[in-house]
Amino acid sequence: MDMDIHGLTCFRLAYESGSIGKAAKRAYLTRQGFSGALKSVEAEWGHPLFVRGPLGLEPTALAHAVYPKVVEALTAYDEVQRLCAADSRPVETVGLGVAYGALLSLSLDEMVAAFAGEGHRMSLDIDIVEPVLAAQCVAEGGKDLVLVAGSIDAPGTRCVSLCRIPLCAAVHESLLADGRRDVEGLRGITWFGLSETFPLDVSLGAFSRERGLRLAMDYRWHDYHLILDQMRQKRGACIVPARTAERFCQDGIVAIALDDPRLTWEVSAIVPSARPLSRAAGTVLSWLERYLA
Repeated sequence: MDMDIHGLTCFRLAYESGSIGKAAKRAYLTRQGFSGALKSVEAEWGHPLFVRGPLGLEPTALAHAVYPKVVEALTAYDEVQRLCAADSRPVETVGLGVAYGALLSLSLDEMVAAFAGEGHRMSLDIDIVEPVLAAQCVAEGGKDLVLVAGSIDAPGTRCVSLCRIPLCAAVHESLLADGRRDVEGLRGITWFGLSETFPLDVSLGAFSRERGLRLAMDYRWHDYHLILDQMRQKRGACIVPARTAERFCQDGIVAIALDDPRLTWEVSAIVPSARPLSRAAGTVLSWLERYLA
C-alpha cells in the first residue's frame, strides 16, 4: 500500500475539520478536488475512513485508530526535513504551490533535484493547490508562489510567464478513425474542453475547422480531473502536455502530436503584487525562469 504525504495530509485535515468544505479550504483545494483526493486515500487503504452525512464527515473506527499514527508520521516527516536541512547557516523556506495543470506539465521530481543540486540554502515547501484557488492562496499568503498552467488575473497577484508547453491529443486507440495514429485519426471524435471561451479551446476549434476534423466539442466537464476521466473511459479525446504524455499512454491510450504553435499552454508563476517577494522566494522565481526557459 502506497502512502504519500499529500494523501496523509488530506486525511488529517478531513479528520480534524469534520467536513469536506472546511478541510478543502485549509488545503486550498476545491470541495470536488479534496473529495477526490480523500476517495483516493480510501481506495489505496482499501477501507472507508469516513461516513458522509448531512452534518459532515463522521470518522469510522479505522479512522479513529489510524489518526494518531498519521499525525506521528507527518510530524516525523517534518522532523526529517529539518534534520536533512540542518547546517550551521539558517535555511529559508519558500512555500511553492503547484496546480494540477503545471504538475502534469513538469517533471517535478527532476526540477526539485536540480534546484537542490545547485546548493541553494533554502527549503521548498511544496503542496498541490487547486487551480481556481491558486491566486487566492498567494494573495492570502498561503504560499509564496504557485505554478499554474495558463495565466490567471486576480486582485493582489500577478503572473510571471515561465515557458510554453507543446500539447498532444490523448485518446483511446479504438476511437481513432480508420485506426490512424495521426491528426486525421481524430476526425469526428468527441473532444472534451473546459469552455467555449477558454483560449486553448478557442484555438482548438479553429484548428478543427481548418483541418476539417469536425470535432464534437463537449464542455460539460469543467475540471481537468474529470476531463481526463472521460478520456480514460474511452468517451473521447482531450489535451495532454507533450513533455509528460507517456504518463497517459497505457491501457490503449495513445498520444497524437498536434504540431500547431497555437496548441500550447503556458506555465506561469503566480506571485503577490500587493507585497514584495521575500529574498528567498525571489531567488526561486529567478531560478525557475532560467530552468524552464
